[in-house]
Amino acid sequence: MGTLDGRVVIVTGAGSGIGRGIAHHAAREGASVVVAEVNAENGASSEKEMRDAGGTATFVNTDVADDSSVDAMVERTLETYGHIDGLVNNAGVDLEGETTAFNTETWRRVIDINLAGVFFCARACLPTLRQKGGVIVNIASVHATHGFAGAAAYDASKGGIVSMTRSLAIENGPHGVRVNAICPGYVDTPIWEHHLAQQPNPERLERLTREHHPLRRRGTPKDIAQAARFLLSDEASWITGTSLVVDGGMGAQFYEQSFEL
Repeated sequence: MGTLDGRVVIVTGAGSGIGRGIAHHAAREGASVVVAEVNAENGASSEKEMRDAGGTATFVNTDVADDSSVDAMVERTLETYGHIDGLVNNAGVDLEGETTAFNTETWRRVIDINLAGVFFCARACLPTLRQKGGVIVNIASVHATHGFAGAAAYDASKGGIVSMTRSLAIENGPHGVRVNAICPGYVDTPIWEHHLAQQPNPERLERLTREHHPLRRRGTPKDIAQAARFLLSDEASWITGTSLVVDGGMGAQFYEQSFEL
């Protein structure tokens, strides 16, 4: 028996990285998982992998920055499974750069995907979640509480997620809906590898990211997936409106050196 048996869980950005890890862990715990993913190849691959492992999964091509796409994804979920028990808002982009060189289009893309996408998905799922109680888990970041040079848009979007989490928890608690956030440290994902490849001194950044985690390693998607599974389950039935930091101790120490852009 899994801790999520019989539950329907939507995971956005479930085609790769943290989202894929969360989706696959939820499926192993008995959930029927909706892979809400904008990249069709990644989404279909994630769905197939879960099904091949004996899980239940459905890929729905979804652009979280487009409210009509989100609404269609939720409608498809209800047509397929009849109800929704959990939503994991994971989809996001990490686009960084020095502020004076950061163009408006890129700013809007970060905010539209990372922040507006969380709002659109929550808004679309809440009417169903309120019917019998449910859970929303928002994936934020240590960037929500710590400032990093060159990351104004990303930091703003992740800080906004944490603030939105509190508001949604207060608003929906009386309806039996719990809303929490997870703030990961640096996790080995395709986004991280892409970010690392763009750096002028990737070897130094690689070393620094390990040193800035007292546990001396970056996280894995499984580390975040296990935290998400806990918040989705009844084990967290009296937890709402909070942010669970899963960062290998990164936020517990003073940064004597700053990361390079």
